[in-house]
Amino acid sequence: MTSGKRTDYLLDNADPRAEHRFDALGHLFDARTIGYLAALGVSPGWSCWEVGAGEGGIARWLAGAVAPTGSVLATDLDLRRLSTTQASGLTARRHDVVHDAIPDGAYDLVHARLLLVHLPERKRVLDSLVRSLRPGGWVVIEDFDNMFLDAGVAASADQATVRKVALAFRRLLEDRGADMAYARGLPDLLRARGLRDVAGEGRIVFGSGGSPAARLAVANYSQVGEELVRRGLCSRDELRAALALLDDPGFGVATHLLISAWGRTSRPA
Repeated sequence: MTSGKRTDYLLDNADPRAEHRFDALGHLFDARTIGYLAALGVSPGWSCWEVGAGEGGIARWLAGAVAPTGSVLATDLDLRRLSTTQASGLTARRHDVVHDAIPDGAYDLVHARLLLVHLPERKRVLDSLVRSLRPGGWVVIEDFDNMFLDAGVAASADQATVRKVALAFRRLLEDRGADMAYARGLPDLLRARGLRDVAGEGRIVFGSGGSPAARLAVANYSQVGEELVRRGLCSRDELRAALALLDDPGFGVATHLLISAWGRTSRPA
């Protein structure tokens, strides 16, 4: 990357608060993700790669879907949350998708959720993920987009406080190399790589303080709160007020837009 921005991942999965993020993400999105994968026909005998597997919930589902003759490779930079993931045909491996080798033509399915959006090298990595597919293989990419945050207008002082912290959090992500407008172009990016049957959906989950949508924001803001304050992106009082509102059942919250897109490679004629 040539912009001078940092490229290390902001939300370190080794942080104890990451467990709350994974839990909230699972509640919010796992059922929908599994629905997409099932609709693509994941079945016994498939070879699958779950990239940036986190705590392994999707990898475990895949392992069950491809059993007894299929296999699932679950990779991440930090395996401590994958170390307890046990399932027949499932292998957990440390892998850096930016720097480590990626085999060509190895998988029937490659899935990555909330990974590429953080990588300055996202286009090169997407090229590699597509090349790793077998003929007729599917790639499914899911990433957050901030268009809902950009379009929102604070209707109260409380909403303005939470919005300020949300925008400050986005600033930190972007300074580390994230592109929070990247996901809206995913279908076109898949088509540009020659994939067929490209389609996708977007999902926003609304809730109240204390809901999974709110807990996701709390986990993120708590983890990076000191940096937000140190850099002057929000005050400590604003951060505390936002976290309190996100725990208030009378306060409305929403997730970012999760865009899910998929496509498959051509089969030989």
